[in-house]
Amino acid sequence: MNKKLLALAGVAAVSALVLSGCSSADSGDGGDGGGTPATGEPIVVAGLSGLTFFPEAPQAVQAVFDDYNDGGGFNGQPIEYTVYDDKTDPAASATAAKDALDSGAVALVGSSSLLDCAVNHTTWEDNNIVSLQGTGVDSFCFGTPNIAPANTGPYFDMAATLYDGSENLGYESICALLVTDDEVGKANYYDIIDNWEAATGNEISYVDDTLVRGQASYAANISNLKSAECDAIVANEVGVADAAIIAEASNQGLSLPFLLLTSAYSDEFAASVNYAGPISLPAEFAPFTDPEDTTTTEWRAVMEDHGVPATSFAQGGFLAAQYFITILETIEGDVTRDSFTEAARAMTEPYDGVGSGMTGTPWIFGEGDSHQPNAAAWPLIIEPNTQTWVSVGPWLTGDQIGFVPFEVPAG
Repeated sequence: MNKKLLALAGVAAVSALVLSGCSSADSGDGGDGGGTPATGEPIVVAGLSGLTFFPEAPQAVQAVFDDYNDGGGFNGQPIEYTVYDDKTDPAASATAAKDALDSGAVALVGSSSLLDCAVNHTTWEDNNIVSLQGTGVDSFCFGTPNIAPANTGPYFDMAATLYDGSENLGYESICALLVTDDEVGKANYYDIIDNWEAATGNEISYVDDTLVRGQASYAANISNLKSAECDAIVANEVGVADAAIIAEASNQGLSLPFLLLTSAYSDEFAASVNYAGPISLPAEFAPFTDPEDTTTTEWRAVMEDHGVPATSFAQGGFLAAQYFITILETIEGDVTRDSFTEAARAMTEPYDGVGSGMTGTPWIFGEGDSHQPNAAAWPLIIEPNTQTWVSVGPWLTGDQIGFVPFEVPAG
């Protein structure tokens, strides 16, 4: 199997930095709403997010911290959380990283961005600060020492959805519609495809890697694909764009099965499509649309109490905040950037607190030059001409699907 080649590449600039502050609320011990609200010296925490794409992740973080603060905080100290919007722009992201460091943040929590890790991972290393990513996207979120995401990431998602499509659903001729963002992303997606082909003996019969985020129409992409021999289509876009791709396929008379990534997993996406073919994806966390799954009960209650939409991004933010609190509560003495980083690296037991059942593999920060703690996905499907997610399961783990962890980039 090919190893994933990681090299820092530029990402197309979109717009300038906008600073978006999320105020901290007073207090909470353990987030149970009991106790006296914390009023001591705040523990400063930051997050970098592309709020256009991932608004729910930092909202979920704030919800957890608000409840924790209301219950007494950490020995009476509230968590003060500020989110910096990187606007999906490399220069803006670098500026946001500097602002986060200047704020005195002891850690990054719930960051969710298309490029934060690629742009800022060396900054986090140089300043001895760790990031508990809510939604890790680019390769450096999973291949560098100071970042440990709550989610599996799009490359694991792609490996899982391809495996599920061929090995569980029986699709033999899969065509691909890919957004690659940059040369690094392109190389990684092709490595995922190579690894899947080597592990299963199947082949991708057609690839269109010309898609760009936010394009106005997918008519040409679908028209070109129609001439290929496909019995399913894999697409790696985000939910709204996935819905547009599927709508165009329907407009052109297709009913081929679609294989998507976790980013499409929401009630809003399901309600927006009414497609003649099945739509499948691997969820990075336990299926929150399944009324019989109790592992998401506490998460859903917190989201509803704080008005946060139920999405996979909100699951990642919620868990990242819970992980932060768990590590925080192991610290004796002053909470500083150095003491928190030391505590994160000293983590030897997997997280087993609130929401621990929401992942298929145990989450741990710990030592290491790279971190892919979440390495399992749960298959779901929208049956033809319906608008409801159906839980399929069971968990697909990295070992099972032949996922090859990222190598740490040199330099």
